[in-house]
Amino acid sequence: MSDEIFSKILNNSASEVEKSDFYQSLEKDSGLSEGYHQYKNLFAVSTIGDLKYSDLQKMSFGRFWNRVNPAVEFKIFKFWHRYAAVFIVALALGFLLNHLIVGPKEIQAFVQQIEYTSEKGSVSTIHLEDGSDIWLSSASKLILHKNSTGEMSAKLDGEAYFDLVPDQSRKLTVDLGNFKVKDIGTKFNIRAYTAETDIFTTLVIGQIDLFDSSEKPLLSMKPGEYLQYNKQTNRMAVSQRDPTIATAWKDGKFVFIDKTLAEICKELENWYNVEIIISNQTLANSKYTSVIKRTTTVSMVLKMLSLTDRINYKITDRKEARDIVTIY
Repeated sequence: MSDEIFSKILNNSASEVEKSDFYQSLEKDSGLSEGYHQYKNLFAVSTIGDLKYSDLQKMSFGRFWNRVNPAVEFKIFKFWHRYAAVFIVALALGFLLNHLIVGPKEIQAFVQQIEYTSEKGSVSTIHLEDGSDIWLSSASKLILHKNSTGEMSAKLDGEAYFDLVPDQSRKLTVDLGNFKVKDIGTKFNIRAYTAETDIFTTLVIGQIDLFDSSEKPLLSMKPGEYLQYNKQTNRMAVSQRDPTIATAWKDGKFVFIDKTLAEICKELENWYNVEIIISNQTLANSKYTSVIKRTTTVSMVLKMLSLTDRINYKITDRKEARDIVTIY
């Protein structure tokens, strides 16, 4: 049997007469039949994914054929076991060259995910490898994703201050659900508690761009701009404001500028882990301006607020639940 006939059989290009003669030979020689099916299985490896039989594979097959094909036909597969490994390596090499080098590549980026949390009544700091820092306010959670190309994305439930070193290769996207904040290197603050109806973003230094969930550009923020987004109405409002007011929390201060008592109590609940009930709606709408250290107690904060308005309160201690503060 010639190598030409053998190749025709494998490539399904043999004539009916050649096929008939070949398969009659297989019936007469069980060793020839076993070897043929082994070769056929190996040949199938080279066509995985509709790849053509490459020149490298043809050359490998030819070398192998010359080494194991003696003058007598029935000894074609006598040395199969000795050279099978060589043939497998040749086919595998050809397959890899076709599939990984010649063919298109799909780069799979390594993704790292880390979750950071900050307990109620505390501020946590995250130090990134490039020297950037992220502060997490009370009862906040940040899930940070990073891939091998340097791109970073984050999901925030709470309040965070980002102090990012400029790095064109890093790029950071903060996904807030309703919209995304994209940044390269800047300082900005985001307040986005899931339980609250509004999201607040304040830019201190640099520039940040806002996009919707489909990556459509919304607006670019400049230093000193303050954005308020309402989840229920889906509306944004941008104004100028001193950024140190929004970032005072990371320096251990409450800063209330013309805020209602209801808004202030939300801050106090979040920091002191208490439940505050305002029984008088008139008091709830009263507005206050004050700067108070966060290291003080909730009772002391209410005492300081009462200096500008008559506030009565009662604290009920509970062992298995949050303490209740009633304002009347």
